[in-house]
Amino acid sequence: MNAQPHVRLRNVTKRFGSAIAVNDVSFDVAQSSFTTLLGPSGCGKTTILRMVAGFYRPDAGDIFLRDVRVTDIPPHRRNTAMVFQEYALFPHMNVAENVGYGLRMRRVPSPEAGPRIAQVLELVGLSGHELKFPHQLSGGQQQRVALARALVVEPEVLLLDEPLSNLDAKLRVRVRTEIRQLQQQLRKTALYVTHDQEEALAISDRIAVMDRGRILQSGTPLEIYHRPANRFVADFVGLANFVDARVVAAGRVEARGVTLAITDGAPSGPVTLLLRPEAIRLHRQPPAHAANVLGGRIAAASFLGTLARYWVDVNGMRWTIDVPSPGDQLLSGEVFVEIPPDRIHILKE
Repeated sequence: MNAQPHVRLRNVTKRFGSAIAVNDVSFDVAQSSFTTLLGPSGCGKTTILRMVAGFYRPDAGDIFLRDVRVTDIPPHRRNTAMVFQEYALFPHMNVAENVGYGLRMRRVPSPEAGPRIAQVLELVGLSGHELKFPHQLSGGQQQRVALARALVVEPEVLLLDEPLSNLDAKLRVRVRTEIRQLQQQLRKTALYVTHDQEEALAISDRIAVMDRGRILQSGTPLEIYHRPANRFVADFVGLANFVDARVVAAGRVEARGVTLAITDGAPSGPVTLLLRPEAIRLHRQPPAHAANVLGGRIAAASFLGTLARYWVDVNGMRWTIDVPSPGDQLLSGEVFVEIPPDRIHILKE
């Protein structure tokens, strides 16, 4: 992947009245990458997307497409295209007319527009649906029409604002995969907004986690998940167990009177340990030659198909532990908990 920045934000701030929606944000979106803004509702991610599109003007800072400052350039001159959460299809227009609307606004002549509409409809798997109206389409098909309408104008940057939120769970998984494959096929630069952490992890090259108008961490999905910058990122991106502890020596921490081996380095003093549920192992009998084995008792269990989720009381703490491929029986009662040292992450806030 070419890592040259395609979209750049520099010290961008946006206010709505006395409320600060985006607070001094700087970050880059690499050429041909799929970058996701992830965070809770109201954190400022859609506001950033709309500023990149040109619908909002920042109160401070600058936005660049490559080396061109576009902060004051209107939306129709930026060569970006937005896929909205509600799709925003015209109910009185058929599929071909909806897809071709942007071309008509750009005064592209019909002999040129027709083949482009046909080509993009084939690309999103909607050939043969040209004369249907939005109410005759499924949710997934409507989403593809919205995507085709954005792609047909051949934008430099594709902006997607929670485009899957109106689809059911299984359809969301299928369509997000299609969007990602299409982005890779076309080598488009995509900036995507979602509050769904699983969605972000599944399809992104890079993720920027936001809260209260700021970007708290930007990195690859693996970095964000396994090496979160702080407790908010760790808690928002996946399930997490947090353990108050103290570094007592090199490679050793103490938590609730129990000493644990770690591989993360940290200076002596109080720390917070992050234990992901899938990183902890459960045993009926204490494993031989294993570090960090503690006794525990299962307080509750839930069968989730591909995994079993347990809530285990360990030394006065209750941990969430996920066991993959649980078979046809769930564990209960007394168990032994093994925590591999290399799966204990120290939050360095």
